[in-house]
Amino acid sequence: MKKTKVNPEDEITLGKMTPKPSQQDAYQGNFFDVFRDSDYKDYVLVAGGIILSALNGALVPFNSLIFEGKDITLLGALYRNMFVGIANALMEGEAQYQNGTLNMPWFSSEIKFFCLRYFYLGLALFLCSYCANACLYSLCERRLHCIRKHYLKSVLRQDAKWFDEHTIGGLTQKMSSGIERIKDGIGDKIGVLVGGVATFISGVSIGFYMCWQLTLVMMIAVPLQLGSMYLSAKHLNRATKNEMSAYSNAGGMANEVIAGIRTVMAFNAQPFEINRYSHQLGEARRMGIRKAVILAICTAFPLMLVFICMAVAFWYGATLAASGAVSSGAVFAVFWAVLIGTRRLGEAAPHMGAITGARLAIHDIFKVIDHEPEIKCTSNEGKIPNKIQGKLNFDAVDFTYPTRPELKILKGVSFEVNPGETVALVGHSGCGKSTSIGLLMRFYNQCAGSIKLDGVPIQEYNIRWLRSTIGIVQQEPIIFVATVAENIRMGDDLITDDDIEEACKMANAHEFICKLSDRYNTVIGAGAVQLSGGQKQRVAIARAIVRRPQILLLDEATSALDTESERMVQAALDKASQGRTTLCIAHRLSTIRNASKILVFDQGLIAERGNPPYCEHHKICFPGTHDELIAKEDSIYANMVRAQEIERAKEDTTLDDEEDEKDHRLFHRDSVTSDEEREQQQSLARDSTRLRQSMISTTTQVPEWEIESAREEMIEEGAMEASLVDIFKYASPEMRNVAIALVFTFIRGLTWPAFSIVYGQLFRILSAGGDDVSSKALLNSLWFILLAFTSGISTLVSGGLLGKAGETMSGRLRMDVFRVYSPFSVSEIEFHDCFQNIMQQDASYFDDPKHNVGSLTSRLATDAPNVQAAIDQRLAEVLTGVVSLFAGVGVAFYYGWNMAPIGLATALLLVVVQSGVAQYLKFRGQKDMDSAIEASRVSLVTESISNWKTVQALTKQEYMYDSFTAASKSPHRRAIVRGLWQSLSFALAGSFVMWNFAIAYMFGLWLITNGWSTPYTIFQVIEALNMASMSVMLAASYFPEYVRARISAGIMFTMIRQRSVIDNRGITGDTPPIRGNILLRGVYFAYPNRRRQLVLDGFNMSANFGQTVALVGPSGCGKSTTIQLIERYYDALCGTIRVDDSDIRDISVKHLRDNIALVGQEPTLFNLSIRDNITYGLENITQDQIEKAATLANIHTFVMGLPEGYDTSVGQSGGRLSGGQKQRIAIARAIVRDPKILLLDEATSALDTESEKIVQEALDKARLGRTCIVIAHRLSTIQNADKIIVCRNGKAIEEGTHQTLLARRGLYYRLVEKQST
Repeated sequence: MKKTKVNPEDEITLGKMTPKPSQQDAYQGNFFDVFRDSDYKDYVLVAGGIILSALNGALVPFNSLIFEGKDITLLGALYRNMFVGIANALMEGEAQYQNGTLNMPWFSSEIKFFCLRYFYLGLALFLCSYCANACLYSLCERRLHCIRKHYLKSVLRQDAKWFDEHTIGGLTQKMSSGIERIKDGIGDKIGVLVGGVATFISGVSIGFYMCWQLTLVMMIAVPLQLGSMYLSAKHLNRATKNEMSAYSNAGGMANEVIAGIRTVMAFNAQPFEINRYSHQLGEARRMGIRKAVILAICTAFPLMLVFICMAVAFWYGATLAASGAVSSGAVFAVFWAVLIGTRRLGEAAPHMGAITGARLAIHDIFKVIDHEPEIKCTSNEGKIPNKIQGKLNFDAVDFTYPTRPELKILKGVSFEVNPGETVALVGHSGCGKSTSIGLLMRFYNQCAGSIKLDGVPIQEYNIRWLRSTIGIVQQEPIIFVATVAENIRMGDDLITDDDIEEACKMANAHEFICKLSDRYNTVIGAGAVQLSGGQKQRVAIARAIVRRPQILLLDEATSALDTESERMVQAALDKASQGRTTLCIAHRLSTIRNASKILVFDQGLIAERGNPPYCEHHKICFPGTHDELIAKEDSIYANMVRAQEIERAKEDTTLDDEEDEKDHRLFHRDSVTSDEEREQQQSLARDSTRLRQSMISTTTQVPEWEIESAREEMIEEGAMEASLVDIFKYASPEMRNVAIALVFTFIRGLTWPAFSIVYGQLFRILSAGGDDVSSKALLNSLWFILLAFTSGISTLVSGGLLGKAGETMSGRLRMDVFRVYSPFSVSEIEFHDCFQNIMQQDASYFDDPKHNVGSLTSRLATDAPNVQAAIDQRLAEVLTGVVSLFAGVGVAFYYGWNMAPIGLATALLLVVVQSGVAQYLKFRGQKDMDSAIEASRVSLVTESISNWKTVQALTKQEYMYDSFTAASKSPHRRAIVRGLWQSLSFALAGSFVMWNFAIAYMFGLWLITNGWSTPYTIFQVIEALNMASMSVMLAASYFPEYVRARISAGIMFTMIRQRSVIDNRGITGDTPPIRGNILLRGVYFAYPNRRRQLVLDGFNMSANFGQTVALVGPSGCGKSTTIQLIERYYDALCGTIRVDDSDIRDISVKHLRDNIALVGQEPTLFNLSIRDNITYGLENITQDQIEKAATLANIHTFVMGLPEGYDTSVGQSGGRLSGGQKQRIAIARAIVRDPKILLLDEATSALDTESEKIVQEALDKARLGRTCIVIAHRLSTIQNADKIIVCRNGKAIEEGTHQTLLARRGLYYRLVEKQST
């Protein structure tokens, strides 16, 4: 069993475990490190990507040259000098058409010539864009593949000191999100940035070439445009960071509460937590609304600036055209050339943030890659003897952990282990036993003294050889996601299947392995078949045995085994130890009584030894045997043994009496694991998911498989996609703001269609010519000014109001899912009762794997913002695009019904092609994901980092690296191919406008030739459709978010609708006075997620007021289940549970729990002050009551010694306190409620002997004067109980006092007999 480290002096130092940065890391890093170890292919790809991106960007403004056409002969001497530009040709044609003198051959020749130029330009853009993106995507994948391999290899060769300074989560995150940041910065973002700069230079150059006067006027607006974009990005980033921080705090608080939901229910603390969460959300909502307003301003101001620039530029250009300084077409051409250049540069500028983020990620990752550990575990240096005897010497060894230099762990430890001897190290937690083993394994180097193997300091040996010579079985066994045989073969690659089977028989593992579905080929570990703690320990022992080590290290090797299994495994270990030097650590002193020597550690010293004298010359302690040490009555060892005795028998953990009672239930995927294990598995799964997503994604946009994954989660939850109508119904409290915003959104959507009309009027003005061109252009410019203010105000109001509505609705949705009930009426989502939610659900809801902590907090953190996307400023963008589309099409059909269809047809063609590419990528997506899943599973990347100590102890660094290298080849190749297809999609989108112009103007020429339209109509229709298509393309990026919004809304609305069988609010039920009598008669119960397995099978028990009743028996016999039924986490399937004279189901749940207090094995404390944790769920508690409860719990003196006393924060999950301190605060929390019933569920089992004594004294005081139900594996804690009930297979088979049960010589007696032998 895992032991909790407790400081016996009750000292606490806040923040001591904070990692300290290494001083030797001088690496500063730069962006070009990403190209380290590149070959010529990488340099060709980066050069090609940059050059082609620049060429692609430079070609974009050439559209203006075709539009105006001035001296295009400079591009080549193949064409005649009649390049007046398509705009000039159209205006001249319109003027001739109005006069009835249209020169059709000339007009037709001009239009065909420029349409061909549009086609060639589109082709050039397509080729440049495709090749540039293909080069950059391929380069990106090649470099990231190399970086991943180097990173993993470097992490696995680091020493323990380095791992102490870095969190495992941070290291795995670098390999997923850190790599993603590099991908974001060195992929297409470089192309966008280079292309933006090239477009700006090209656009301004073309502008100066065509008309330097107008270009100078336009350049005045360039700093304003760029400045507005820079300030917008700066303020928006700051607002976003504040919002994310606020929501992160709220999410952390929700995660903590859901993780400790049983504690919240037990103490009726739901209202307290709801208010706390509401306060956190209120702050986050304020930050979100502020961000929405800033975003609206950032969107509105640049739009206003564009229209104002149009007004000034077109008026001035018309004036120049009227004076003959420039052609009419040049006015349009210069404006669009400069504007496109400026906009592209402005749009590219924010991508500098991605490149900066990539540089920071490169710094972090290459800092790891370049770090040289002090202990080089993969080095080939050092001695490799052919044979060793196995003699160990510790000589005056001092050691302090690098992260806690002020705390000395070992203080001059000296001892000797002769070849073949078994030496046991005992002592309380934290005294230096495991540290000694860590030094022998060379995870650390000692600070002083020496450790020798066969007289040679271990630093002189080759470290890989040293570790391969040592077999170690640790307290917490690590099993990798692999088959049973593969896990055992990690001990030795060369062993045969017969060797594996023999080792498993020795470790008492063969029998249960044969019951697995595929025997030794069964995949075990996280995400596969789950093994119990004892089963994992036996597999780890088998893995150690196959190494045939000269030295065997056993660090609590049998702590997770039941009594019967422990005896057999201990016998196997004893057999395995023969002929080997063995160091054994054990809290269970019965397991080491036959050791050759026993060393008693205390506070970093060897405190006790046997009769042989201490040798001053060699400074060696000659320790004594078990009998010698126990003969000293006042010795530490003797006191430890007596504390573990039950009269004449040592206590032990009471686990399964018969092996077959547990074997049938521990091989299922849904078998019960500890909260810690489950959280580790979920964290590992999340890291693996992020890694494989990183391996297959080629873009930062929302991939199709992510939406499909969300849809699968929705189906698992039993939900259906919500319609937008459902979402709007839910948002009815915000509908006033939404309605006003929609009006302004509609106005905003008309902006670009209105622009196309005003733009067309300018075309007619310049076509007509005359002396009044300047005055007409001035009047026309006033319309641009009107559009500027209309668009700016409508954008600001719609974005701001919808942003506020979205934030308010999102916060309300989080609260409705989280809190006790929702205030909305039946008509809103058609419910028949109050909404049910997380805080009201009973325990069965949280037992469902779909509702684990990570899943529920993810719902609050991600699904609520997803739903928000359907109603915040993104709704304004989508509706603007939709309105612009319909209005633009309407304008086009109004001016030329016969011309409009061709524009729609070409747009539809692009959609079809793009959809085809998207469908193919979706088809490839599942295979890509399968390939990446195989890579993340086979290579065990996240597991190898998380369990680095086991990997290094087994010397499997190269194995893990080679596995990852081999398994990642396929997803690497598939990611490159996926990038090529993605490049095709981008290239089509980039060249569409040019090809659309070519096709549309050719069709328009056909209409004009047949007398069915006019040049002006053609121009007007094309511009109207062009504006509409641009608006829709901008809005289209938000469409996937609407799909996710409907999926997330379906999940969250379903969660709100879910009803709990047990009314945790306590609104219903009786509230009789509770005295404390408890009766269970004929109770049958099975957990909801394992209905076919009865945990209680006709269980009977009773406890009268004031009695202490103890429940003992094997694991899984129903002891803890009984307590959970009394707390009414669940209802029994059949039978009666009564409190006093009332059926427990008739009593208000809140009233019942107000009279019950629970102290569990691992108490849950929240990130609050000590005072708030003691008064958790209570109101109006005085300081005197708090101090009285703390005094009874033996914690008051310790608390008053802290600088802030009862206002001291206990940290996340009570992390700033030791195990014993947390346990005593939990006891004080129970006492201050003055409960009629006290439930103690293994309240001292996780503590070492010394800490247990202190906590047990507090418990003995706490249970006076109240009914107390006690569960204990350590039988010494319950031998004085008024009644002991022995449980097995869900039944109470024996009942009585300690003495009467011993006299019956039944199961209780046999357990004592087993323990005594």
